[in-house]
Amino acid sequence: MPAGVVRPIPHRAVAPLRRALARVAVVAGLVGLACVVGACSPLVRDAPFGGARDHVADVALTGPFNGQIVDGTTSAPIGDATVVAVWSYDRGDGLVGPAGSETYVARSDRAGRYRVPLAPSKLRGQSLRLVDFTLFVYKRGYVAYRSDVPYDGGRRAEFVARHNRVALRKWASTDSHAEHLLMLSPPPEIERLTHWERLAANAALLRAVSGAPSEPGAQTTPSTLEWLDATALLPPEEVRRRTGYLEAFNVGEFADLARTHFYHGVHLRAVDREEVWDLGIRVWRDPPGGLEPVLETFRATLPGVEPTADITAETYVLDSEAVRAVAFLDRERKVGVLLTCGGMQCADIETALILAGFVRDHLDDLKQVPVTGTAAAGTGTPAAGTVAPAPKAEAGRP
Repeated sequence: MPAGVVRPIPHRAVAPLRRALARVAVVAGLVGLACVVGACSPLVRDAPFGGARDHVADVALTGPFNGQIVDGTTSAPIGDATVVAVWSYDRGDGLVGPAGSETYVARSDRAGRYRVPLAPSKLRGQSLRLVDFTLFVYKRGYVAYRSDVPYDGGRRAEFVARHNRVALRKWASTDSHAEHLLMLSPPPEIERLTHWERLAANAALLRAVSGAPSEPGAQTTPSTLEWLDATALLPPEEVRRRTGYLEAFNVGEFADLARTHFYHGVHLRAVDREEVWDLGIRVWRDPPGGLEPVLETFRATLPGVEPTADITAETYVLDSEAVRAVAFLDRERKVGVLLTCGGMQCADIETALILAGFVRDHLDDLKQVPVTGTAAAGTGTPAAGTVAPAPKAEAGRP
């Protein structure tokens, strides 16, 4: 053939090439169609946090994650803390918007350790991206933890995917439930545990706008606000009569929930004894949100416990070696009560039930007292922070 003339490709060689190109086009079309119907895995943005604290490790927003939850002061492990992992997605090429989230819920073990597996990755679709991961840790009595934002503001820089250390600070009387909830912006799994905080936040805001003291020792103008007083429901002498305990109690208040016109937590702390000798009651009367948030608190505090009719038709009983707990709702009186008794103070659950029955029989003794530094003074019951002395020894008794 003369130079410069292009030799034509034989027909028998063209046919296989056309078939191969057709197969490629079909596969590409199927892939595109699969993305359209939602089978494409999302793109994953680079993680803004490190892999591990003490060594180099691969890290991705998809996980996995693990670490330990400890007391920020004592470094003691914190078990049974609620851990919620949230993976956030967005979608779009030009106009970008949120595309939902996926969550995983766990609890820390006795050593305070938690483990979060890989992201579920059930969301699919074109232009879908995994853009963020946030870890939440919640334990009542402590300031909650977010992996991206601390309670005091700014950005959290120490979070790592593996071997992460979550140091929780105990709740202080000067902390704000309103600011705490704003920081948390909790997912539904934790929001259910914070019903009680919303009530406390509302009460604190009410005190702030009305001029009532919001912190211990604060001085303000006189106010007509009143506090609920539940100290008469379970006097120390009644506890001694039922349990046989002969030592002194310090009558105080629980610090994890602020006292309000509808809530009072009374803590009978055994003087010079361990916590298993303590006893306390938490009482809600006609709370603004109704009794359903109180019921949610019972369920969160006593997980897995089914209702009985021991005290009222809605009674929840927890019996363990360390603590006996009885919670009940009295719908007619619009009152909820949670009684907790240390395992040494209440030798068995029957003792706790007897004490809870005494509280129910004396619900009419609930009072409202003026909001002052000595709110319980003059009510005929020990003021918070006072000591109820032990009874004097009788002849023949130690």
